Amino acid sequence: MNKRRLIFLSVFGAYHLVALGFTVYMDLDQSILFKLLDKISDFKWVALFGLALLVIEALWTWRDSKQAEKDREAMRHENNTLKAKVYDLTEAAKK
Repeated sequence: MNKRRLIFLSVFGAYHLVALGFTVYMDLDQSILFKLLDKISDFKWVALFGLALLVIEALWTWRDSKQAEKDREAMRHENNTLKAKVYDLTEAAKK
């Protein structure tokens, strides 16, 4: 995993830990829910941030899989080329 992905996953994990801590705190002290009602629009933006993180991760994974497929195809082509050269050399040696 590259450094960029590790940093991103750290931020993503921290986001989920904060969300977990927030929900546990809400479960312990439910009276605070009424105080937070006027801040509900802020929660919308925090949830949108989490969704953006998820979309970024999906796009990076998709891009990495496409690159891996290109690399695999290049390796397959190189392998076939080398097999053909070896075959040509063995045929030339037989004559």
